Amino acid sequence: MAATQKSKYPHIEWIDLQQNNVLVECAVMKRDNMGNTYFIRLDSIDAVDKKRLFKIVTNRNAGLYELWDLMSNVTLGNGVNALNYFHQLAKVVTPNGQIMAPSTSVIGVSGTRKVAADPAVAEPAAAAEGSAE
Repeated sequence: MAATQKSKYPHIEWIDLQQNNVLVECAVMKRDNMGNTYFIRLDSIDAVDKKRLFKIVTNRNAGLYELWDLMSNVTLGNGVNALNYFHQLAKVVTPNGQIMAPSTSVIGVSGTRKVAADPAVAEPAAAAEGSAE
């Protein structure tokens, strides 16, 4: 897991993304139960988007919900849902430090977690033999 340091604002953290002892200011959108952290690098957005994000993280309910959920309930001044808008900038850092785009077809798991394989996928020949009986 990448080293982190909280800021004074909810959902804003300094994260060692490259695991090189350099902390990068990020908006943490969500952490899942596999240990993946969904984030937006703040150095990758312009001043207008930083203002939009600041308004969301300083909302009175900001400490009660994940940023992902907060954004889903906010409409930006341009009429676009905040989650739809900011999702294009989001990345995921896995427990092992890999950075990737959010996807429904790829997830990161920690090196200590055992992943149960579906027998039909892991051994298709064995599954076919069992159904031939």
